[in-house]
Amino acid sequence: MNRYLHFASSCRQFGYDMNSLTELRRDEREHDGSLAVMLEVLKRVHQGFFDSVLDGSCSDVREVIRAVRREVLRGCTVAFSRVIPLADFAGDHPMWKLTERLGAVCAANADATVTHVVALDPGTEKARWARDNNKFLVNPSWIMAASFRWCRPNEQEFPVTRGR
Repeated sequence: MNRYLHFASSCRQFGYDMNSLTELRRDEREHDGSLAVMLEVLKRVHQGFFDSVLDGSCSDVREVIRAVRREVLRGCTVAFSRVIPLADFAGDHPMWKLTERLGAVCAANADATVTHVVALDPGTEKARWARDNNKFLVNPSWIMAASFRWCRPNEQEFPVTRGR
């Protein structure tokens, strides 16, 4: 297997699809391309792994990867609006689970603890609540970007607009 294919295969384990990124020419940007993002993630995992080995608390890199991932949205409490079908049990929905894996707390209702409302429609009750209470109102791509980049994306880049 050539080096690129091996690298691309390894990248998929972290949730990166290098082939589609190459087609988009996104992996060539020095500071925010996919390779730069992956390098930063690997540096954080490397540091976390060796810190945990030195203090004797962990020697399994999978635990370190999960811990690094849980830091991505730590401190965020997320409520969803029209993202998870009402017929589904919210806690079983892939978007809910991904959000929790990224370290956020998911809430069924919008209340004072909620920091972000993830919505498809700016006219929902929760979307209006977010605007009225100066909370972040973002579209679901914000969660996907956090998962891809392993860092909290700028909320202003993920507005909720009609027709999504």
